[in-house]
Amino acid sequence: MDRGTTHIAIIGGGFCGVMTTVHLLRSADTPLKITLINSGYPLGKGVAYSAYSKQHLLNVTAGNMSAFPDKPADFVDWIHNKEGYTQVDKSLLSKTYLPRYLYGEYIEGIWKNALSTKKADIELDVIDDTAIDVEVNDNGVAILLKKSQPLAADKLVIATGNSEPRNPEIPGKDFFSSPSYFRDSWKGESVSNLKSENDILIIGNGLTMVDTVLGLIENGFSKTIYSISPNGFGILPHRHGGMEYSGLKNEISKPYELSKLVNLTHKHIRVMRNLGLSAEPIIDSLRPLTQEIWQSLSLSERKHFLTRLRHLWGVARHRLPVHVHDMMQNLRINGNLVVMAGTVKNITETADGIKVILNNKKTKKEETITVERVINCTGPESSIKKSNNTLLQNMWKRGIATTDALELGINADVESFRIIDKYGDKLPNIYTLGANLRGMLWESSAVPELRVQVEKLAQKLIA
Repeated sequence: MDRGTTHIAIIGGGFCGVMTTVHLLRSADTPLKITLINSGYPLGKGVAYSAYSKQHLLNVTAGNMSAFPDKPADFVDWIHNKEGYTQVDKSLLSKTYLPRYLYGEYIEGIWKNALSTKKADIELDVIDDTAIDVEVNDNGVAILLKKSQPLAADKLVIATGNSEPRNPEIPGKDFFSSPSYFRDSWKGESVSNLKSENDILIIGNGLTMVDTVLGLIENGFSKTIYSISPNGFGILPHRHGGMEYSGLKNEISKPYELSKLVNLTHKHIRVMRNLGLSAEPIIDSLRPLTQEIWQSLSLSERKHFLTRLRHLWGVARHRLPVHVHDMMQNLRINGNLVVMAGTVKNITETADGIKVILNNKKTKKEETITVERVINCTGPESSIKKSNNTLLQNMWKRGIATTDALELGINADVESFRIIDKYGDKLPNIYTLGANLRGMLWESSAVPELRVQVEKLAQKLIA
């Protein structure tokens, strides 16, 4: 590498890491060296699109899943050329929730195309390793790796994506080292090698729980699946197939205030319900404004949202395709899926199986069940202080990275993507995006937001 060549290192090979690299390869007009550090999941697919089951579907319709902001039909056009989809009308495809593994193949194709058209003066290295720490120096950054020698770079992008869920707060912490406990439900082993002699407990009642149930059924599990969370199961189906609603958006005005927004939303929900329709189009209409609204709210308003409104927002925002929702309801009706509102008090292994003590919110009683495994589907750990990601933990401990005020991610400047250190300074050469910006933007984990971030960050890196 020439002394004048900028070296950009990117940690994380999921959507954000790969697509940032793709934009750098497409846009750089001066010599550049890029090092992409990835481990665990296949490059480009990450956790989200390395689905072990073809039944795992995207949460966003195909028409809004293009990886490029300037080519909105890119994913639909790609799908339309695949076997099995060529005869399907594109307008219908655009409103469909397609399998996650297909989207992984789509990103894989974009990556291969970027490599085949790479300019000669751009050097690209992909390292199969895990970054465990970062040191800042006068010349840039040094990245410490688990297996390889430290790596020096001028600029660094932290695109680590979602961390594993936190373990439940129980006295019997020895259980977390048991082979019958699965902290990462996205790995295929969480639903395979089933004994089907005892029941199974899933902690969490969100979309990840649904995917896990689908995986268990697909693998032949026939006993009872218990699922528990503080609020129970509240996921609703998609009902309106992309219907647009502008009433609420037209009535919202700055300055944004949480109480006014809540009252306005309820007002428009009543209008929809009087017409026999659900609130889904109303919530969808807020999507383009969500980040702007979140940034304008005071800290106390954000805290109020998280403690009082977060669950309601999640129910309204995160829905299931109708046929998947029907399947879940049938499993509940038949007794194969028992959903509870409550908390886990303790988990211990016994000779007869795994003994789980639950506090049932509905009956207000303590109950005990025996299962063969426990699968954690509580959602990713957002606080870098509590994350099991060694890199983020070490960066926080040494003050290179700090948490946002709500501990939902990394404290950063959302315009420049630069992280903010313990002194309150924006570091000139360390950037982050994606799920790490959840506390700063709230909505920062789905492709409609991420595709904008990766393009914008790439332009800043080579400016």
